[in-house]
Amino acid sequence: MSTTAFASLGLSAPTAKGVEEMGFTHMTEVQAHTIPALLSGRDVLGAARTGSGKTLAFLIPCIELLYRAHFKPRNGTGALVISPIYGVAQDLMRHHSQTHGLVMGGANRRTETEKLVKGVNLLVTTPGRLLDHLQNTKGFVYRNLACLVVDEADRILEIGFEEEMRQIIKILPKERQTM
Repeated sequence: MSTTAFASLGLSAPTAKGVEEMGFTHMTEVQAHTIPALLSGRDVLGAARTGSGKTLAFLIPCIELLYRAHFKPRNGTGALVISPIYGVAQDLMRHHSQTHGLVMGGANRRTETEKLVKGVNLLVTTPGRLLDHLQNTKGFVYRNLACLVVDEADRILEIGFEEEMRQIIKILPKERQTM
């Protein structure tokens, strides 16, 4: 644990309240090193042990970016997280007006399509399902994408999603922050 408090970041009230309700007051080392850089718009490649706080380290800046840009459902997807960490995203987004959702293989594709067409500002997804929606879902607005997070990239590549990731990166807008 670092000595740097989350309060020192100047987070929006909704994000600060979410962090507080999750029981966090001080950042871990990885959070203290990455969150300020990410909040300033820099790209970051980080590696740390499981349980070190990486998920919050990238979710907080993504959510702040959406909040500060006043993202609405009509703006489509502004932050895309390729990883199965939806629970933490839900907790942090609780006090925000931006929309959030999860799309993954095995879920009802039609329900997902309806959500995506309405507008999901923070989307947590798996590579295969994301590629499917990028290629086949008419009305899925991702041209305003501001933030791309690839969580556990090593594992995603190890389990055989390298080609899907190449295609996803090729389709997504080039002007974005990457974590």
